[in-house]
This record gives sequence, structure tokens and C-alpha cells, in this order.
Amino acid sequence: MIRARLTNGKFILGLEEENVKRLKAGKPIYVSLAQLGGTDEVMIMYGMTQEDILRELERLNGSPLPPAQSLPKGHS
Repeated sequence: MIRARLTNGKFILGLEEENVKRLKAGKPIYVSLAQLGGTDEVMIMYGMTQEDILRELERLNGSPLPPAQSLPKGHS
């Protein structure tokens, strides 16, 4: 995996095939942004559909998730 922070403050996470295999095997990848000057930890996961991802998140969480929130304008 490639991890980088651009001069504009945005983070880049580049996945290689081995990472994709791991994700498809149901093994989320956790990335600490502290190494790049951030403060959060990101969990990357995979699912064939959004519903698959939501089910897995609820399983990992042990309970239903709160409603999803829209991203701020200008973010995708």
C-alpha cells in the first residue's frame, strides 16, 4: 500500500493487488493517518454492493449503524 499526504493536505492511499485480495477475503485494512500527520484512523473494506458493506459494518459493530450522512459539497 502506498500512503502519502499532498502539500494541499489531502491523503492518498494506493492499494495493490494483494490488498484487494485481502479486502475480498473479508479482512478490512486499518490505516493510521498519524504517520502522515493526521489524527484519524481509516478502515478500508470491500463488498460487492453497498448493502454487503453495510451488513459487514453492522456485524463488526455488533449493532445497527446510525443513518449515513452526506459528504460536504465538493467531496466525493
